[in-house]
Amino acid sequence: MARMAVGRGLHQPNLPADDEADQSLRSWRFWMVLVLAGIGAGIGAGVLMAILHGVQHLAYSYHHGDFLAGLHQGPAWRRLVVLSGAGVVLGGAWVLLRKVGGPVRGLDEAVWEHQGRLRPLGTAANALLQIVAVGAGATLGREGAPKELGAGIASALCDRAGLTPLQRRVLVASGAGAGMAAVYNVPLGGALFTAEVLLGTMALSAVVPALATAAVATVTSWLLLPDRPTYDVGHFKVTASLTIWALPAGVLAGLLGAALVVLVGWAKARSTKGTKALGTITVALSATGAVAIALPQVLGNGKDVVQLAFSGALALPLVAAIALVRPLATAACLRAGAVGGLFTPTMTIGALAGLLAGRAWEVLLPGSPAAAFALIGAAALLSGAMQSPIASIVLVIELTHSGLSVLVPIALAAAAATAVSRALVPASLYTAADWWRKGHASTKRHLRQGPPFAEVGAPV
Repeated sequence: MARMAVGRGLHQPNLPADDEADQSLRSWRFWMVLVLAGIGAGIGAGVLMAILHGVQHLAYSYHHGDFLAGLHQGPAWRRLVVLSGAGVVLGGAWVLLRKVGGPVRGLDEAVWEHQGRLRPLGTAANALLQIVAVGAGATLGREGAPKELGAGIASALCDRAGLTPLQRRVLVASGAGAGMAAVYNVPLGGALFTAEVLLGTMALSAVVPALATAAVATVTSWLLLPDRPTYDVGHFKVTASLTIWALPAGVLAGLLGAALVVLVGWAKARSTKGTKALGTITVALSATGAVAIALPQVLGNGKDVVQLAFSGALALPLVAAIALVRPLATAACLRAGAVGGLFTPTMTIGALAGLLAGRAWEVLLPGSPAAAFALIGAAALLSGAMQSPIASIVLVIELTHSGLSVLVPIALAAAAATAVSRALVPASLYTAADWWRKGHASTKRHLRQGPPFAEVGAPV
């Protein structure tokens, strides 16, 4: 049987590039599940975002405007009270969920070790707890919940349709990417996230279902969510200064990405288990709330902070403070036993780091807009930390509906960041915990994402 090349002798094949994979595209059951999974992911994303905003408005007593503006409308002490209360409630709920239903499988684990099988009710409950945590102010990404819910819906549908293990893997991964596509209005980026990050292949038998599921989910989400870019960046022209800056900025982003992978790997691998998680989650969220009394920008997934970075509305000392504190707060939540997305938190750090590095560069060669520095920094750090340069670049462009004019410096920075980060740490944000547990050795699941130039159809 012809298969994709395996990673460095670990005998773990990638998705088959053979008749079995191609037959999936000719199966009416496969396409029926795909369409239903896309619809479910789109509706699920809309419902989860409604819950997110409802929690934010209720917790911080505001009704209009963005989350950061809402935080400033109330007293500073409310941030500590809300996060402390959320720690008790969410900590108890996560402990109960894990006692009753067992550990909730991560997406990578479900796809590659359990043939795409997820526990639908446990996955949905975990997604709900994640979105409530982000709404309360936990420094985690909002995309984690719709990704898990989309994957859980696909898994449940596959159970009913009696699909093969390979079909299940593709559809569950596609459901996760569709959830991301729907919540951020990024159909192409969500599909590439499925292919490049979750499945580790650009074979047509994976890309076509990923694209179709993401498209269906995105169109469905328009019934509940706005059809507009997540960030307002504007347009700018590429300059020689910006292009020159991109390469060293990419190297710096690679170093930062490797450090972030190590931090996340440590936090996830040593996350608190059992009933102790009730106390540790409460402490972690309470500490985050205490810090937020003086630095409210530390709360939430970072969407509003990224917008401020793109607009250049943050003073540099504040940029530096947020860039330092946010990754520590995210790691504290993960180490305590909380669960959440990492995409927007990583993008936030990248935008802030790019802005800082860009302002320093302007001392030598002025003339480039702040938004360009932040945009390139965001794409570069995502590329290095996720080990997915193509998906990262497309996601940033789709999120902003901008960046094509500076695509060359973005690509330079993303390539440099990916190469540097990969050379230092052979893992991504999504495989960091396995890498850490196995003594910082290469993990087989990470290497399914490579080697980077794996030959499709190579026999093993």
